[in-house]
Amino acid sequence: MNKFFSSTRRIIACLSAAALLAVIPLAGCDQSDKDKDKDKNDNSSASATDGQSESENDKYKGVAVVKSENYKINYHVIQYLMNYMVSDFCNSYGTSYFDTTKDLREQYYNEDEKITWYDYFYDTTKNYITQIMVFAEEGKKNGLELSESELEQLDSTFEQMESVAAESSMTLDEFIAGEYGGNVTKSEVEEIQKMTVLARDYSNYLYKSFEYTDEDYEKQYKENKESYEVADFLMYSFAYSEEETSTVPTKDVAKESADALASAKNEKEFNEYLEKYLRDNPLYVSVPTSSESSVTEEDFNAGVEAAIESAKNEKIAYDVSTECYKWVFDENRKANDVTVIDENNAYNVILVTKPIYRDESETRNIRHILIKFGTDDDADAKAKESADKIYREWKDGKKTEETFAELANKYSEDPGSNTNGGLYENVEVGYMVESFNDWMFDPNRKVGDNAIVKTEIGYHIMYYPGPGLAAWKVPVDSDLRENDVSEEYENLKKKHEIEFDDEALQTIEIELPETSTATQ
Repeated sequence: MNKFFSSTRRIIACLSAAALLAVIPLAGCDQSDKDKDKDKNDNSSASATDGQSESENDKYKGVAVVKSENYKINYHVIQYLMNYMVSDFCNSYGTSYFDTTKDLREQYYNEDEKITWYDYFYDTTKNYITQIMVFAEEGKKNGLELSESELEQLDSTFEQMESVAAESSMTLDEFIAGEYGGNVTKSEVEEIQKMTVLARDYSNYLYKSFEYTDEDYEKQYKENKESYEVADFLMYSFAYSEEETSTVPTKDVAKESADALASAKNEKEFNEYLEKYLRDNPLYVSVPTSSESSVTEEDFNAGVEAAIESAKNEKIAYDVSTECYKWVFDENRKANDVTVIDENNAYNVILVTKPIYRDESETRNIRHILIKFGTDDDADAKAKESADKIYREWKDGKKTEETFAELANKYSEDPGSNTNGGLYENVEVGYMVESFNDWMFDPNRKVGDNAIVKTEIGYHIMYYPGPGLAAWKVPVDSDLRENDVSEEYENLKKKHEIEFDDEALQTIEIELPETSTATQ
């Protein structure tokens, strides 16, 4: 029953997730009209959760219930976080695991160990807070400080909150009261935001600090081969029904077609037969059209090509969750082995093109500064002008990777890389859009090469810092780092004492949602 409970092994994911308090406030920027129409005075009482009187809440106003050497967190911030954990769980998994009409203290998460659902959410919140405070303390001890851009981003968060508050005729304090509860103040939100970002920065620093030899990679791979092996295969499914329809044949007809395809001796024959089958049976070809338009020959050809392409499965990670995958990942499988498997109301024809192997293909690293196209008529020209200007600024300077990274953080409009110097590491062939990919993987590419590349998104100022790891090493490297970070975290927990006032915290009430559309 412990499948939901996070272990320290996934610390990096936890500290990088959208659940970070540093970004939680922005969730409130999408208020419904109903929320916006609420009377301002309603916000001050919104923090009184079910089962607690307002005076009971007020008793803990400003009371620090979690402390470390340099940080503290007050009661109502923890109350907010704990309820956020519950809300996030319900959004992800639904509410079928417990009765939302009853107290979670009376329902077991693990009956054998007498752990209630309240205990589960309470411990989850404590573990989350402990991770943040431990990493923040160690970061502070090592002289780590928030960057100028991070501080500006935090200021921007409050500016956005003020803007949304103004639209609803509220003050910032009233908005914060509505989002976090009436007893949470701006300074408390700001303090834990800074602590969370510092913790994330230190955990990222720690994650990148470890170095591994080829022997380390080989050892991890050999001890966990099934976690890293991949295979290539073709698979096409002939769906069937008891009675023939316009888009699905009967079981006997589907089996006949599947057996014919299974006679293919290699990839070429497989694709040739599949194309003939699709062209002979146009009703089985998926071609998106509107009710007002008819299928053109070009549309049909595109549908056939798409079906053939979707049959191609490359670098599929080891998986034995279905009968089809069990067959593919059998250790005795050989190239051009073919079979037909009846599963999920379909005859699945599978031809192995490359049996279980270690992916030795190259990856590359890249830094880029993205200037997106706007919506103006001359959007292309404006984006190009901006990109040229930034490119000249870099070339007129020291022209180093470091100065390029600084400009990426300052100018890039790519949210996926504009806080880490525009860097993407260990990128595989075909992962990026075509022109971007082609520049990256040019066989003549040399370290330090730079240029401007245009894509459908905008203009990219490119800088090539060098090759990445062999593809098989990428997940191995990630697991090694997560293991080492987890081990170091356990050591740091002994070093930095985090004090919880459990007596006070156990009075926190959880407000359960009435319904949930999430599924298990």
